[in-house]
Amino acid sequence: MKERIQDAVERSRAGYSELRLRRIWSSTVLVRGREVDSATSTGETGGLARCCSPGTGWGAVGFSGTAHLEGHLLRAHELSLAGASRQPLRLAPIPIRQIESAPSPLPADDPRELALSTKRERAERLAAVLLDSDRRLATGRIIVRDEVVETWLATSEGTWIHDLRTRVSVSALAVAEQEGSSERALGSIGGAPGWPAGEAAEALLRSVASRAVERLHAAPVRPGRYPVILDPAAAGALMHRAVAHFARPALPGADPDVLPLGTQLGPEILTVGDDPTAPGLLAGSPYDDEGAVSRRCAIIQNGVVLGHLHSRETAGATGQAPTGHARAGTLGGVPYPRATNTFLAPGKGTLDDLLEGLPVGIYLADVLACDASEAGVALRGAAARMIRDGRLAEPVKGVKLAGELLELLGRVDAVAGDFQWDRAAARCRDGAAGLVPVTTGAPHLRLAPVEIGSEVS
Repeated sequence: MKERIQDAVERSRAGYSELRLRRIWSSTVLVRGREVDSATSTGETGGLARCCSPGTGWGAVGFSGTAHLEGHLLRAHELSLAGASRQPLRLAPIPIRQIESAPSPLPADDPRELALSTKRERAERLAAVLLDSDRRLATGRIIVRDEVVETWLATSEGTWIHDLRTRVSVSALAVAEQEGSSERALGSIGGAPGWPAGEAAEALLRSVASRAVERLHAAPVRPGRYPVILDPAAAGALMHRAVAHFARPALPGADPDVLPLGTQLGPEILTVGDDPTAPGLLAGSPYDDEGAVSRRCAIIQNGVVLGHLHSRETAGATGQAPTGHARAGTLGGVPYPRATNTFLAPGKGTLDDLLEGLPVGIYLADVLACDASEAGVALRGAAARMIRDGRLAEPVKGVKLAGELLELLGRVDAVAGDFQWDRAAARCRDGAAGLVPVTTGAPHLRLAPVEIGSEVS
């Protein structure tokens, strides 16, 4: 495969040529209630040929299969010449590397070594763990997915990367019913090699079940202004959507604005970044889909916008250095700057320190969705509790936190020191750029009184 790919690139007539080939093996087991609804295994191969020459823009061809690699590059070159009237590209330079990091995983860590029937049996056992955790659980849904991704990347500059990695995940939905009331809760867990089972997956399922049952007894939140404490998962989701999405050039159909460098976005205790090099996370990688070295990038430092996430193209256009954040969301997709492992840096103290002295407030410990636009940020909570006299009190539901971006981040008044990565199997869809795995990490975060609405009628 290496010789075929490199030969195709060497024969290209473009000033710059890039060929990425990717092979994906995956299996998915869906269990509804206690019965397997579907169990599938798939394999697909495809990639992207990209070319540009001096005075031209990109020409890009997505393809499936492994045939006609030279022809795909020829077509990409022709498309780049057809776009010669566009603004010429300037690619920021990167170190040229030759990397072979694709040893076959150990059989115990390779989901391809497990029969689909074995995966079905394990998924059924996980469903039983979920439904047997409480008599009020009426039904549930389990999705178990594993994926092995092998990538080859060659450029006319001499970069060569061959990489193989494994991703596994369990997602769960629990539905609790009692006396005519019905509530639900969601959760997931993802990680690197090893089929998802064991204590971590079972702990997730019991947590999801517990949250669904707890909501049966939760009253709708009373709208008003409250101090709010976000748990690490909620704080991380807010930083990903409200900060990282606005820290790179706009994607097709996505956020139109970029946070200007030097903008005061919050207090000095607010430091946010993105780290593709963080080990053991679904979104981590030592290099991106252009072959650039991944590096930890500070977006906000002490409340001030300090950096952006870049591809080679956006870095070249702005005179910056690539950050290794160019990611392709589909098999033959074009890589765009995307967040990977977004984090809120830890401060000092514990949750108890943040609770201390609050006569009333809201503790938000789960997130259904977090949306951001020019109009502001809206975070919808799936699980929350009232804070009374400095302690967590009764559960409430329907919590919606919304506000203008600068105003909301400006309300940050305390950041705890209990940082942790959220191990949820999260994926981010950004405009037309496709889905990519993402991870967030944060400590507990406190906001000075903000407006809270209710989504429960």
